[in-house]
Amino acid sequence: MARDITGETFGYWTVVEKDVPQFGKRNSRWICRCVCGNTKSLLRFTLVNGSSKSCGCMSHKNLKGVNKTHGMSKTRLYREWLAMKNRCRYQYNKNAENYYLKGIKVCEEWNNNFEAFQSWALSNGYGDNLTLDRIDNALGYSPNNCRWVSLAEQSRNRTNTIFVDYNGQMKCLRTICQEINFPYKLAHSRYYLAKKKGIILPTYKLFEPPHCGKRT
Repeated sequence: MARDITGETFGYWTVVEKDVPQFGKRNSRWICRCVCGNTKSLLRFTLVNGSSKSCGCMSHKNLKGVNKTHGMSKTRLYREWLAMKNRCRYQYNKNAENYYLKGIKVCEEWNNNFEAFQSWALSNGYGDNLTLDRIDNALGYSPNNCRWVSLAEQSRNRTNTIFVDYNGQMKCLRTICQEINFPYKLAHSRYYLAKKKGIILPTYKLFEPPHCGKRT
């Protein structure tokens, strides 16, 4: 059995979790997050052999004119700093609708000063297994509005995260599926199918075994 690579980084990718196996396919796939925020399901061997290093957002032109005299240009923290700026600076970025087009900006203290960002990061719990997260998604990147969290914690802070009432508590759908070992893709598809039809589906129906028949 191939080893678990959850949490490991390969180029600009960080592995979030193993993807649901595809019927008839032997090669394992993993859900990965690029430093720019994009997520994608990738084959394990493309990560390990380096054939997939990013979602394509970190093009050479994004790196022109960057001062690298600090010697940190090959570190993950430096890539996080670049990705943060690119999300807010470029209209062609794949996540432009969530950052550039919403007017999300990087504070002046960090925008042209990696050392300032590095100093804040190392003083506020940075770790290679953590990712940069805005506390208030309506505000930009600044020392007062940022923190380092796990990928699971950040996913719960996204505006498109699905929350459902589960045992009297509003919880993230993905988190529930992980806790009860239920296929997230199945629960996710049921949720959106009901939403598309304008149906309020009872939460317990999201987690019924596949053989329970057609949803209403």
